Amino acid sequence: MPAWVWRSGTVTPRHYWALERLRSLAENVPTGEHYIARADELEMELLIASHVGQSARVQALARRRFGDGRESVPIGDDREARVDEVAQWVLEEVDDLPDEPVVPAESSRDGEISGRDVVQAVLNASGVPGDVKIDARLAAGAATGDRMVFLADRRFGRREIARFAIHEVLGHLTSAANGRSQSLGLLDHGTARSFGDQEGVSLLWEERAGLLDGTRLRILAMRVLAARWLHEGASYPESVARLMREFGAAPTTAVVVAERTYRGGGVARDVCYLRGWLRVRAAVQAEPDAARLLQAGRVGVADLPWLRDLKSRGILRDSPYRPSLVASLRATGSGTNSETSPPSFLTSLTRLEAT
Repeated sequence: MPAWVWRSGTVTPRHYWALERLRSLAENVPTGEHYIARADELEMELLIASHVGQSARVQALARRRFGDGRESVPIGDDREARVDEVAQWVLEEVDDLPDEPVVPAESSRDGEISGRDVVQAVLNASGVPGDVKIDARLAAGAATGDRMVFLADRRFGRREIARFAIHEVLGHLTSAANGRSQSLGLLDHGTARSFGDQEGVSLLWEERAGLLDGTRLRILAMRVLAARWLHEGASYPESVARLMREFGAAPTTAVVVAERTYRGGGVARDVCYLRGWLRVRAAVQAEPDAARLLQAGRVGVADLPWLRDLKSRGILRDSPYRPSLVASLRATGSGTNSETSPPSFLTSLTRLEAT
């Protein structure tokens, strides 16, 4: 179980020397500016890691790296709003949709479907290489490595485990596998600003599967407001209390959302999820090829013109992994449901005042 102790010496001078070497090498290649931009981002992440537990420093760095919820996002009809305004609207207008946790991470008796079974079935249907591991130390419900989906050792709701499977496999694992197939290593390791947009890609898969329900949207919105409150000086207990008092969050939900925000002293990187989803879906609506390009590797919306140029010059290869949503949904045993994703949510966003 977590000991809540940070081991000193994790970040050493050799990490910074490696970044300087990367910058030096990147100056002499045609796409070097993209490597330098990612090196700058990695340096900020190293600084965050080296000051874990020192709230003032971590929060200042995290605000520069991930934002504070005040960034503009597209909401349709060439309009924009601040992401914290969208989050506030979600929590006021979108209803929760309870999902009873009945699916265990591991089956304990014959014939019982487990979370591992569902994720493995989606992996098999997708053709993306990977495996599933249960991790009792995992704070989140699920997480992804290069070739691995990690599941928390707990029970899941039926929609929840289907959503995790779609999010992690069709989103993260697919982008990672496609990135490894490219000649440019940066597409494997991730471009600058790709973190939030790749979460947006995975959320777009959830939306297409009909699994982006009211409960999920409300949690994404709570993460944004918890991050904003953090950067405004609110304490962890204050944010938990506000989520419960102002938006009716269940105690467990409020505690988990705030814990993810305040961990490490206040990294608050989950502010990127709602923003990334709105950015990605706007890009896909504007350009039909954006969805495919955004899964050519770990890339972001800002990389789309560059990726198209690489494609035209024959440098960007066709992605080998393009999973079928229909086959993946069949594997989860869930399918789409018109009652899960609020049908008027996205169109109603246009009622927000543009910034």
